[in-house]
Amino acid sequence: MRPAPTAVHSKSWSVINMKKILIYLCAILLSLHSNEALSYTHDGVEIEPLYFGQIIITDNSAIRSCTIPAGGTMTCDSQITILQTGQYGVFRLSSFDPTVAIWASVDDSATTLSLPDGTAFDVKNFTFAPDINSIGNAQTPGADGTLTLKIGATLKTRAGVTYDLAPYRGTFDLQINY
Repeated sequence: MRPAPTAVHSKSWSVINMKKILIYLCAILLSLHSNEALSYTHDGVEIEPLYFGQIIITDNSAIRSCTIPAGGTMTCDSQITILQTGQYGVFRLSSFDPTVAIWASVDDSATTLSLPDGTAFDVKNFTFAPDINSIGNAQTPGADGTLTLKIGATLKTRAGVTYDLAPYRGTFDLQINY
């Protein structure tokens, strides 16, 4: 018997409804936090959502994963068949002083995409392009005060869990430091 298809979809800022042909995971919401309060407002605008595509999990006896690198192409363990390839997220950060170094982080210790009944995928290992995940990798925005940031992550199953056809939702906090 072929397992039910699973779609893994995350979208920042809003939840979208999709046809019920596959499971769809959606709604990773973006919250921006800064370590300083300046006299002007910083903006973060989603250009493209972080999207884990549509997949079929053929064997979930152990933890399985799909990874979307920031700026790269989605890959999955051999026990996961990709029906629709996911895509890294793209965000534009703006209204920063062009001379200030910016770095970013996501605390993924409790980041999940889940159903109200608690069935969940874990979202881990966020990556950024440019690689601004530490002070040593900080980057200054352009002369106009903007920086385009690509965000990737790894979606992990929980071993032995059966994933239902339903919208999985979650949030993550993107911390911008400058």
